[in-house]
Amino acid sequence: MSADTLIYRAIEKKDYAAAAQLIKDTWQYEKVASSNNALHMAYVFLYSSLAHHNFSQVALREGKLAGLILGRTNEVPLKEKRYYLNMGYYLIRLLLTSEGKQAVQSFRRNLQVNQALLKQTYETYDGELTFFAVDASTRQSGIGSHLFHSYLTFMQNEGARTFRLFTDTSCTYAFYESKGMTRIGAVTRRMPFLDKEMSFFLYRGDLQELING
Repeated sequence: MSADTLIYRAIEKKDYAAAAQLIKDTWQYEKVASSNNALHMAYVFLYSSLAHHNFSQVALREGKLAGLILGRTNEVPLKEKRYYLNMGYYLIRLLLTSEGKQAVQSFRRNLQVNQALLKQTYETYDGELTFFAVDASTRQSGIGSHLFHSYLTFMQNEGARTFRLFTDTSCTYAFYESKGMTRIGAVTRRMPFLDKEMSFFLYRGDLQELING
């Protein structure tokens, strides 16, 4: 495979370790947790996202995972719920340590924040973009735009009109605004485990505007 070769395909089991590493690096878990717990946190996030997905695409550059996007319509196949077993395993691993228990509590806080954001609008959506990241070394390469457009195409083919996205100030949320998504909710919370105050956002994507804009 040449240095310029990129492959895009659905995520496979053999990608999970690299995907967890990407998540760990993206959220910078090692800044707030031990190496082991940081990895366990990444796997919890990965398997939670997989349990709620019916669309995935990875970008492979020189055979290495350079980007990942996971999303869904509102019709997620029941078989994807099997990932809850994997998620539960890593949750148990986290609960074995004091630090890990704090991490689990932080995940719960995030869920509460998401619910607070949804209550600001009471809108309905046809799906959700659940995870999207590219390796720092490949940003500005067009990989992110390709992955994002692949999700839009999937949603359009499924007959969806809108989707939602949760993000925060630790992410490059300006990317979504540059693509035409609209911020429709925002809250600020103190996150004790992360030892900082953060702003969280809810974005709305209109498929017709995003694809034709």
